[in-house]
Amino acid sequence: MWNLNNKTIVISGATNGIGKAAAVELSKKNPRLLFTYRNQKLADELLTEIKNLSPDTQVHSVYCDFSNQDSIKKCADEINNLCEKIDLLINNAGVVNTSYRETNEGIENTFAVNHLGYFLFTNLLLNKLKGENETRIINVSSAAHAFVKEMQWEDINYKSNFGQGLRCYGQSKLANLLFTRYLAIKLSTENISVNAMHPGGVNTSLGSQNKAWYSKPLRLILKPFFRSPLKGAESIIYLATKQDDGVTGEYFFNSKIHKSSAYSKNLEEAHKLWGLSEELVGQTFDL
Repeated sequence: MWNLNNKTIVISGATNGIGKAAAVELSKKNPRLLFTYRNQKLADELLTEIKNLSPDTQVHSVYCDFSNQDSIKKCADEINNLCEKIDLLINNAGVVNTSYRETNEGIENTFAVNHLGYFLFTNLLLNKLKGENETRIINVSSAAHAFVKEMQWEDINYKSNFGQGLRCYGQSKLANLLFTRYLAIKLSTENISVNAMHPGGVNTSLGSQNKAWYSKPLRLILKPFFRSPLKGAESIIYLATKQDDGVTGEYFFNSKIHKSSAYSKNLEEAHKLWGLSEELVGQTFDL
């Protein structure tokens, strides 16, 4: 087991669902834990729960709206100032939208939060992960990456064919895998592993902000098939605590390497996505 005692963990989107389950479980390992939040009440509840469960664990909450690039930059600055180093970064903040909307930067909200959020946040924190000792990045993706065969480069926003948002969500999860594999290669000379995972169908609040008529009935119909958040977080906990085995750039489900689509391993497309992502966040990252 990788000993998390006194190691610094950063986890995004930790106030509900699998992010919360992972944060609570990992807090038992006595790390220094920093998590991002949007809802102050939920953040306070999580702080209280962790302090009651693991009183020796140092825990900090940092506000971040992952649909706003300025907010991501401010959050990353705050974390960089709080941390001398980061041992484990868990990118988990995500959204499901059933109606089309754009961010202030003119980017479709699902892609902005689910992919560009990971991309920008990770790159802004990356120097704190570099060093002699092993560090890890875990990206929460999904089997929904198979909802699409490829990235829709000609209309990345899905503005002309958003529909109910499922393909748009699938594209964002495909982007997570392309990003994971490309970042793993870019960091191959560093002591940093980068892996992605699929939590399975989890009964969380993801997508609960949607007002479409079919959202609530669909969730009720599917509820018996959902996993608990803790079960969904198992692969996060596994990747966070397993012995260093040199595995990087892989996709996990049920704590095992799992097959993903052939396109998700296409490094030419991953390179193209990296370039587009730099363009959309207005920064270049030379790793």
